[in-house]
Amino acid sequence: EFFKSNETPRPLTIRINSIRNGEENFQNNLRNMGIQKIFEEKLLNFAGIIKRKNIRLGKNPEFLAGYFTLQGLSSFFSVIALDPQKGERILEIAAAPGGKATFISQIMENTGICIANDKNKSRLNSLVSTIHRLGIENSIVTNFDGSFFHYKMKGFDRVLLDAPCTGTGIISHDERIKLHKINSAILINTTLQKRLLISAIDSCKINQEKKGYIVYSTCSILIEENESIIQYAVEKRNVKIVKTG
Repeated sequence: EFFKSNETPRPLTIRINSIRNGEENFQNNLRNMGIQKIFEEKLLNFAGIIKRKNIRLGKNPEFLAGYFTLQGLSSFFSVIALDPQKGERILEIAAAPGGKATFISQIMENTGICIANDKNKSRLNSLVSTIHRLGIENSIVTNFDGSFFHYKMKGFDRVLLDAPCTGTGIISHDERIKLHKINSAILINTTLQKRLLISAIDSCKINQEKKGYIVYSTCSILIEENESIIQYAVEKRNVKIVKTG
């Protein structure tokens, strides 16, 4: 079943942007575009699935105006687990192309500060473009190596690390992953993941009154890139695993 599911294309999903979405007829516009809401639960009620084929989002006025954006459904959950609160200082340590960072700002209703960092300078244009298109006003874009971010800024209430990985959980999106040399990629990625997670922890608040929270996520199904990385962090830092959301 697992291997079969990896051969099945996933449906296109979108996130409704409540910052821009102030028009009463927007829900009707979604239906007319062939977009259907999926859930009614809090935060997941921003998700929609594109039913119509050959929809051209690049020329869609609502998309260009920032009323919604393309976003994979699975990426909702790391932000929901982070549980952003209004007025907080939040860091996403590897933020491009900006789907999660802008969702964080949306949940915070443009209050507080969301630092959207990415090491790759070539990806910053798309990150900044997404932030502007969606009407985000509480975000600051930075271009630092996430492994050493804690030397630049600290004291964040929450940190999201969606770490670079082998991508073994998204083969349906990119079949080239099956051709990669996984063993060598695991070694490279896990070394980086450990450094990034330690930096994320060190960037968080250390305060008895209000502790910081870190969410670590990947697009991988491998234990080496998930449970093993968490275990490493627990052994290296004074942290504990807590329930999410």
